[in-house]
Amino acid sequence: MHRNTDSAVHPLSHRPSLVHVLRERASRYPDRAALSFIDDDQFETTLTYAGLESRVFELANRILAPGSDSNPRPEQSQAGVRPQPGDRALLLFPPGLEFIVGLLACQASRVVPVPTCFPKPGRAMPRLDAAAKDCLPSLLLADSKTIDGIDAKRISNTVMDLRFVATDAAFATKNTSPDRTQTAAGPTQLLAESIANIRLSDLAFLQYTSGSTSSPKGVMVSHENLLTNLESIRKSFGLTVCNDADDDLTRGVFWLPHYHDMGLIGGILETIFIGGHTTLMSPRSFLAKPLRWLTAIADRKATVSGAPNFAYELCIDRVSPDEAAEIDLRSWQVAFCGAEPIAAATLDRFAQRFKVSGFRHESLLPCYGLAEATLLVASDRAATPYRKLRLDRDGLRAGRVTPVSDDHPRNLTRAIVGCGQPAGDMQIEIVDPVRRTRVNEGEIGEVWLCGQSIARGYWQREDDNEVQFRASINDDADAREFLRTGDLGFVHGGDLFITGRCKDVIILRGRNYYPHDIEATIHQALGEDTVRCVAVATDAFVGDAMSVIVEVARHIEDVRLPEIVRRVRRRIIDEHEVDARQVVLTRPGAIPITTSGKLKRSECRRLLQSDVIAARYQWMRSIITDDSVATQLPPLPEHVDERTIGSAVDQIQSWLMAWLVARCGAIPGHVTPETPFAEHGLDSMAAVELSGELDDWLGVELTPILAVNYPTPAQLAVYLAEEMRGAATKADSGLVGN
Repeated sequence: MHRNTDSAVHPLSHRPSLVHVLRERASRYPDRAALSFIDDDQFETTLTYAGLESRVFELANRILAPGSDSNPRPEQSQAGVRPQPGDRALLLFPPGLEFIVGLLACQASRVVPVPTCFPKPGRAMPRLDAAAKDCLPSLLLADSKTIDGIDAKRISNTVMDLRFVATDAAFATKNTSPDRTQTAAGPTQLLAESIANIRLSDLAFLQYTSGSTSSPKGVMVSHENLLTNLESIRKSFGLTVCNDADDDLTRGVFWLPHYHDMGLIGGILETIFIGGHTTLMSPRSFLAKPLRWLTAIADRKATVSGAPNFAYELCIDRVSPDEAAEIDLRSWQVAFCGAEPIAAATLDRFAQRFKVSGFRHESLLPCYGLAEATLLVASDRAATPYRKLRLDRDGLRAGRVTPVSDDHPRNLTRAIVGCGQPAGDMQIEIVDPVRRTRVNEGEIGEVWLCGQSIARGYWQREDDNEVQFRASINDDADAREFLRTGDLGFVHGGDLFITGRCKDVIILRGRNYYPHDIEATIHQALGEDTVRCVAVATDAFVGDAMSVIVEVARHIEDVRLPEIVRRVRRRIIDEHEVDARQVVLTRPGAIPITTSGKLKRSECRRLLQSDVIAARYQWMRSIITDDSVATQLPPLPEHVDERTIGSAVDQIQSWLMAWLVARCGAIPGHVTPETPFAEHGLDSMAAVELSGELDDWLGVELTPILAVNYPTPAQLAVYLAEEMRGAATKADSGLVGN
């Protein structure tokens, strides 16, 4: 890999689509390997640039001439119908090379490809059905084996009525060699006219979002969006358009799903764009044995590869130091990381573990992107050390950015990795999402974007597009339209830092808690005892509460589950000074995730609040239980005023004394209204528990520091009763809710 010294003409000036780029590559170096795929049995298949072009043209000719494709399901209602420009085609493929043939053939025939998630065998296809219902396609492209395996009982009528086209039909018996170039296919006159009529404004594909925060939506990515973003990736990653000499070749290795924007654009299409060679493998192959990914990089002397944070973490956990010493990663110059929160500790540990392999710390390249911006938004530059800031944790919770030194107490800080500078012409603004004004430097706001890579919007969702893709900043002199990302962050020293998502932030007593911080703490507390965990905001008596779901490893015996809950809660309290209201322990696989591995927080929240999640063990702070004297709540006056406040004080004081006996192990005869809480062993965890239960019971917002400010049951009871009287007075005067 090289720094960009390419002086080629900008791709948008004469190449309106990736199909035109492919034709140029196939003409310049027809025999160069373009794409290879290693299957789960480690058998490798390769397509050269000429072979890929030939396959694409053959399929595109059949798409445009429906009577010639030997349709395996001719009875379908759209079987003999020629698609019109702009019609949609679902792409349903297992990992392999057929997918890219299908995608480029659709583009050549001016049909809009719609990548979809490949299901497990014998399963229903809800994402395919949802995409079909949303975009109303006219075709479904798949390989012959997939089409033969479709069960009409497990799929919607909308899909079953489509014209099915097998991408490999013409090669099933004619060609069994790895490089399928024996049958040369050129464009028919109809196809040549189609390619000539491709415009930058045409849709290159419809990218359905992963659904991590809402139901999936189809992002409309135009050829202009795609080519602009591919050029931005090239420059940001320091890639060069490869020349005719193979020794100048950029080589990649990727296992990311091809229907996900990072795998599709960053892993496959970028290769064709620069004329390099990429080797693909299935996500399942990587997950089963992460060493395969690194070995493939080493064996092929790959210069670029990347994945989300969890993949680097998995390599640390599953590749031993001895195995690392056996592989050579010196060629790996760009190891990009994105698609989910990036942990500084993960990157540091990965660099340290594979230093023995020749891997260089400066090869790690954090980046930030999203499907609505085609892919890349910001990135570090290749061959430069990534930036990380250590910030004051309390400041972050208040929405402030306060850098601290490395010797600041670790439990009071949070390390955040910088995602680099804007890519290409991308413009980034940090905006107050309510006031719609730019925030001051050193403050956190929502990330808003403007640039040629911003997609045209969501398919058939004009109301959503008006809100998300056409947002305006009140003090913007140029009256530009911005994409609202829904992500929170800030810019420091020209670099973008992401802190979380607007919808995911848990707000407790006016302070912001970021779920991935809580989840990282849980992983640290449980280590190998946990598989996956998620922290979400759920409804409580006063504002939000925090609920946690933890997938515990299968080997954990039931008798250990209460102790695991205790470990989780204590570590969260120690690190974040807040307690969960609910902790649910489940079996592996119970937490819903997207196809790219992101946690579906909104779905987790729904499962918790509907009480339908399958739990091995559950703990919940409850105001009514049968086994705790402390939570047998005495009746309080319905209305606390001057006349009833004395009774309220007595009842609260009695409850506090009973709570100390039940929860802190205080000796009943030694508990008096004037005995300090500290004398009964009220530690930080117990103080948080106490404030939480009082929140639930009294409906008054409280903090764990109450036991310090009002150190005896008598003093705290008076304070709480006064707070209740104040709340009642506000309600009577109509102040509540204003």
